[in-house]
Amino acid sequence: MKTNTVVLLLLGSVALGFLGGVVGGVLLGDNGADPALANKVSALETRIGTAEQRMEGLDVPPPLNIAFVDAEGLFLKVFIPQVATERQSMENKQREILALREKYAAGELDQEAYQQQFLKLQTEAMLAQLSVNLGMLDKMLASGGFANIRADLQRLKDQANPLRAELERMLEQSRAGVLDPEGFMAQLQGLQGATEQLDQVLTQVAASKIVEISQRTARDEGYDLVLRKKEIVVYWDQDKI
Repeated sequence: MKTNTVVLLLLGSVALGFLGGVVGGVLLGDNGADPALANKVSALETRIGTAEQRMEGLDVPPPLNIAFVDAEGLFLKVFIPQVATERQSMENKQREILALREKYAAGELDQEAYQQQFLKLQTEAMLAQLSVNLGMLDKMLASGGFANIRADLQRLKDQANPLRAELERMLEQSRAGVLDPEGFMAQLQGLQGATEQLDQVLTQVAASKIVEISQRTARDEGYDLVLRKKEIVVYWDQDKI
């Protein structure tokens, strides 16, 4: 039980005991002057004074300063706008693919025409997706905040450049007409896996930078505990956190 709770209970007991003693004194004595009651009250007053002195001398620790970091929100607000143009191109290609599928489902295209157009659009969409990742990579390389890992980022870019060159070659092939659609699609799927791995690496780099900045800010501003905000947080006082 906490000390302040003990003192409150003690004070409550004293008040009740005092009231009971007074009532009893009035009932038992003609004028309420009961020596035993007087001695009891004096003893209780001494105990109250001692308890108050102890409370004043307690070293009560300050409350914890706790904060939450919205890592996902920061990623969307800080990193995603850096490649807004590239992302718009990627989304446009995805809409074109959807429209092509609708035309094919409506019987406006035969299978061969649909297949050739789909392979070309799919290649363009993958190139657009890769442009998003390479654009983000270029932003990180140019930022002083990533200076400590710039060499690693440059190696990552050097590894990604051949991927772009291969996709550009396949795009030229798709525009001329694909002779082996199944083989072409298998190549695209392999390149898609490499593109997704690059995206995952860059996402992890961005997340690590957010954690690094959060830790430094917490130390500088005197926070005791910083948690990552997730969907399990159902309420927080925005004036304090």
